Amino acid sequence: MRIRSRRPQKPSRSVQRRFLSTRRSLLRCTTLRILLFVFGVATVGILVFLGYLLVRFPPNSESTSSTLNVRVSGGGRRLPKLPDSRPTGGVELADSNATRESRKGAESGQDFPDQKIFVYSELDCKGDAREIPAYHIEGKCAKCFDACAKKYSTGLEIQGNVKSMKVVGQDAVVSTWATCKGTWNYPEESGYINSILPEDGCVNQNVKWQPVHFKFHMKDDVSVLKQANERKKEKEYVENPIKDPKEVLKRISYFGEGGVAKQSTDKYITFLKDCGGFNNIRMGFEYAVLMAWVTGRTLVLPPPEGWYLIDFGPIKRGGAYKRGVTKFSEFFDMEHLRAGMPVITAKEFYEKEKGRLDLKEGFEGDVLSTESKTWKAYLFQKFGGQAWSPLKRVVMDPSIATYKASNNQKPAMTVGRTPVEFDEELKSKAVIHFPSCHGPNGDQGIYRFLGQISNSVLFADKHRETAFKSFWKNHIHYPKEVFTAAAHMIAKMGLFAYSALHVRRNDLQYKEVYIHNIHRFPFNIYTGEVLYIATDETNSAFFDAIREKHKVFQWKDVVNEAKGIQYSEKVINIIEQTICAGGRRFFGTQKSTFTSYIFRMRGYMSVPDTKQYWHNIRYTGMPDVDKFAQPILGPNTYMQEDPSMWEDIVED
Repeated sequence: MRIRSRRPQKPSRSVQRRFLSTRRSLLRCTTLRILLFVFGVATVGILVFLGYLLVRFPPNSESTSSTLNVRVSGGGRRLPKLPDSRPTGGVELADSNATRESRKGAESGQDFPDQKIFVYSELDCKGDAREIPAYHIEGKCAKCFDACAKKYSTGLEIQGNVKSMKVVGQDAVVSTWATCKGTWNYPEESGYINSILPEDGCVNQNVKWQPVHFKFHMKDDVSVLKQANERKKEKEYVENPIKDPKEVLKRISYFGEGGVAKQSTDKYITFLKDCGGFNNIRMGFEYAVLMAWVTGRTLVLPPPEGWYLIDFGPIKRGGAYKRGVTKFSEFFDMEHLRAGMPVITAKEFYEKEKGRLDLKEGFEGDVLSTESKTWKAYLFQKFGGQAWSPLKRVVMDPSIATYKASNNQKPAMTVGRTPVEFDEELKSKAVIHFPSCHGPNGDQGIYRFLGQISNSVLFADKHRETAFKSFWKNHIHYPKEVFTAAAHMIAKMGLFAYSALHVRRNDLQYKEVYIHNIHRFPFNIYTGEVLYIATDETNSAFFDAIREKHKVFQWKDVVNEAKGIQYSEKVINIIEQTICAGGRRFFGTQKSTFTSYIFRMRGYMSVPDTKQYWHNIRYTGMPDVDKFAQPILGPNTYMQEDPSMWEDIVED
């Protein structure tokens, strides 16, 4: 019997529809799960990122904090809890992704060694105190602390009430600043005050601006940079000092050989001596020389007269010479100056131009061989006076329009100063007069020509600017006998084999730059290195703490080396300037024009280290910190030197 096989029955349409519906539902569910997963991951990522931002850039508000449980070097103890008056914009490190790596470093004792600074509301580390640990961070920096809007535990504002400080912790270095750089945006170099090390002990504040920002510099950085600094020391000068006076004189005589004197022209620059001390007189003289150089005119030297602190006033040293009047030729090499431009005396000017310029009678004979108040008044009456104080005016060469169209502009040097020029009217005058300290009705301010010579004139032509700087190096310098005497005194110590200091403690008006604690002298020098100290300090015992560690020379110790060399006691101070210029490093007094000129001389001499150091700054040996102590030049910084005065010169 034949059996029929059955065909498989097709699912009904209703079954097919149910199957397809179920499969679509599964696909929808899977897609939804995937979308939810992606959304969840994205949400978590966003929350983590927002959390990081809150930690890294916290809102500026007071908040409390808990103890940071991390191990530190020196015992593995817990870091102390900060007072409730937390820094605005600052947080302690927390357990977050953003700080995990820093935390690892802290646990190893590398990133956060046991370093801190204590600030006090009174001198001698007394009064209210605030402990600031190295692990603190602010919104814009780590290992730093801002005092702005912060308080001591008593509620006293820290800002404006930091009278003393003390740093503790091995190899700790803390730089202090006058701007809250951890909270607000400031230029990198803005506001640097000083640095403090543990060996300084309690440091009283003696600055115009109190610190409000404190930055820690870590141990590893200090060690590496100290080693690098050691390698850079100029040991060859100490180990093989130059002690031959002739060789020393050759090395410090940075100027040229001179030449034939320039012939006088029929147009002139006249000026009067500044009413201040020698270095103010020097700056006024330099300004007049520059005006003569720019215009190509003959420079007329004023009659000899008494100079403040040289011929009269509270003279601290010397004075054995006969006091009377002083000539510019006693302080500047007129042979070299005349080789660069025409120069005549007031007497020679009067005799030559009396008829042509219709100069009044009464100045014949030897009248202009000494001081004449009548001559001073007559010059202003006859020729007027340029009210061109470089603190308020800036000369643009060859004209304002040409300078402003040039590629050699220096916008920062025009801030707060009105541009002036030698226009056609001025050029047509036979005499252009600069009556220093003797404006109408006794006006001194706008008629006083104290300024940084490098930016008294802004040149449209860079080559002309360089020519001016080269002229300055070769033609504006002290007399040869000053360099000869200084060379013999330098030879006793060895050229560049000592460091020099200018410590001014008496007649300087800026009391905030005085050094009060000699134990905290900030030497960047070798252990036991020879020192030369130029000072107006009358108490020799003031430097005894330095003598315990260094061989110290002062004027009395070297003066006999120059026996037989003829020089006036008037020039002792500028001989000392030259001695200081011959040191390996030089530490001066801030806001002192005596100091600033030494920096320029050192630049001309190409000494081993031409940086500008001050004795009341604590140098750390860390280039990334110490660089902030270098001067920031502006249109009115005439008590600091512009390195371009020597760096721009192209030697033949």
